[in-house]
Formats: sequence, C-alpha cells, structure tokens
Amino acid sequence: MTDPYVVLTVTWTGTAGTQTTGDIYRSAVSAAGPWTFLQTVPLLGQRAVFYDTGAPIGTPVWYRAIGHPGTNQELFAGPAQLPQEGSVWVKDPLRPWADRDFDFCSGGIEGHSDVCSTPNPERVWVGFGDRDREEDAGLFPLTGSETPAVVWSRRKSHGGTISFMTRTLDAKDEVYDLFTAGGPLMLQLPPVYGQPDIYIQPGRLRESYLYADQRRPHRMWTMPYTVVDAPVGPKQGSACANWCVVEEVFPTFADLAAAGGTYQDLAAGTLVCGTSTDGYGDGLYGDGIYGG
Repeated sequence: MTDPYVVLTVTWTGTAGTQTTGDIYRSAVSAAGPWTFLQTVPLLGQRAVFYDTGAPIGTPVWYRAIGHPGTNQELFAGPAQLPQEGSVWVKDPLRPWADRDFDFCSGGIEGHSDVCSTPNPERVWVGFGDRDREEDAGLFPLTGSETPAVVWSRRKSHGGTISFMTRTLDAKDEVYDLFTAGGPLMLQLPPVYGQPDIYIQPGRLRESYLYADQRRPHRMWTMPYTVVDAPVGPKQGSACANWCVVEEVFPTFADLAAAGGTYQDLAAGTLVCGTSTDGYGDGLYGDGIYGG
C-alpha cells in the first residue's frame, strides 16, 4: 500500500545562501488559507525536501512555503488530495518510518475474510471501545446551602480504547517499533468511522495470545488512549529516507556512489525506493499527475 504522504521539494532562488531555512504551512480549507504551520526545514543548495506525513486523507490541501532570511519569498502549491484506500493508519508524527497501516476487515480469530483489502493482512484493525469525555468542573460545599457551588470549563476531548491484531512475528516487531518511543501517535481512519484525524497519547499496551498453542504468532493488542494536541519536533525521516534504511540498501559508501543520484535524491527517498508513481513525483508540489 502506498504511504499516505505528500512530498514537497521546494526550490527558492538560485543564488546560494539567499535563503537558509523555509517555513512550511498547510491549509485544508483553500489556497488562501487559513494556514497551519508545520515545520521549519533547513535548505541545502536553496532546496528542501519535506514529508507531510500528517496530511489528511481524502481531503484537498494547499501548501505555502516562506524562505528566510532573504526576501521572505513565498511559494504556493496545491491542491493535493491523498487517496483513501480503506485502511486505518497509526502514525508516529516524529518517526514516520515507524508508521503502519491496519486492514479494515473482520474474519474471526484468524483476522481474514473476503472483504479484506489484502489477501492475508499482517495487521488487522479491530476497532474502538467505549469513549469517555471527562468533565472539567469542581463542586464546592456552601455553608447553609443544600447545593454546592460549581466551577466549570470546557469539557475535555474523548478518551477510550482501541484494539488491533497482528498475525505474524514481523508485525509484532513493527508494533514495538511504533509504540516504543512512548509519545503521541496519529490516527487516520476511513470516513465511515465519522472520526476526523486525531492525535492520541497511548496508555498501557496489552498483548494477548490468541491461541493456547503460543507458538502461533497471532496477537491481540488493546490500549487505552487520550486525545491530545499534535507533538512538536523534527521528524526522524521517512520509510525511504532515514539513515537506517540507507545503510541497509547501501552497506558501503561505494555502493551509494555507484547508485548515482544526488543528495537531494537521498533526502527525497527516491534513491532508496525509486521514483514515486503515486501521482506526486518531484518538484514544489510534484511533477506527477497531481503536480503542475
């Protein structure tokens, strides 16, 4: 399955050093904003590659990039729209290489049926448990009064539980990679759930064996969560552009040099995973079918 990311390759003026950083913004409303700040990215040769791993799925989005210091030149691109492929994505906003998709299907303990989008999914989304929306209020007894004084504020966003299943030991290890950092994660679900993208803080992660014969790899995972704000910080690279995967594909610098390409190709991930065929391609927004 195609990773649901938008890859921006932003190029400012050709005069070296005119801009050294760029601020990237996104709007899911219109080409005129309002804009949400995403990240400040460093420039190499007046160019930057930025992976928008939090772009909403199935929703048109626009981008704005401002170069600094220079002339604060603004660049605009869009609309982009990532296709909705029917799976649930659980993402680490700061570690995109750990992101994983979960098939949306039901088939009993084996987690497989004809409605699965893949024949034998390693990761199967089970669903949500009950949700609670905590109050933000205090009750204070009053002398001589049958009723207390009450102080209140806006009710909190929801919390609840999620469950999913893994069917292989490799998938079990991927769950470890996704949850081991311990920080907030992003949930992206098909529209049928009626749940817009949310950031959650995971709680205790419970791993349950599904068979008495524990040599079988199937596991059920259950986890409480609380909805939180998006975390702030630099990303650790994508599945195609991080130093671990570069080392796996090119064990020596000679192997890397023999592959050809540029450092820009390395940063964009095309040197490791090849040129994108999802319609985005390269360029400010992309020179694929969605670009221009």
